[in-house]
Amino acid sequence: YRLSKLQSRLNAQAADLLRRHGGVPLAHWRVLLVLSSGLATTQKEIVEVAAFDKGQVSRIVDRLIEDGFLVSQSDIDDKRIRKLSLTPSGKQMVGRLIPLMQKRQAHLVGSFSDDEKQQLFGFLDRLDEVSGKLSLQE
Repeated sequence: YRLSKLQSRLNAQAADLLRRHGGVPLAHWRVLLVLSSGLATTQKEIVEVAAFDKGQVSRIVDRLIEDGFLVSQSDIDDKRIRKLSLTPSGKQMVGRLIPLMQKRQAHLVGSFSDDEKQQLFGFLDRLDEVSGKLSLQE
């Protein structure tokens, strides 16, 4: 419950910041960020890295292409795969919003010491790891 409540508040805060600063919706921002950081180049990779639904990623990518923030090209070896990259407008959008989101991140963890941040992130990593391994005996 507490993690869900925190996630909801953090998402609302991020969405509000992005909206107020002429950005994109939060889910679109996450796709742009994943692509700009080099963590993914295809829709399938975005689904895996960002833990988004395949249909949701498809709709977001289509919209980002329509809005001129992404371009899609067929892979040379496998024409079924769409390689995605940011357009100059997409790069400008990400470049403009990254400092804002980094400032937000610094604010969120600013009250923690380096040791506390390391511990917090360790706890979150452990929760993430065990969250997919639940098996209850009836």
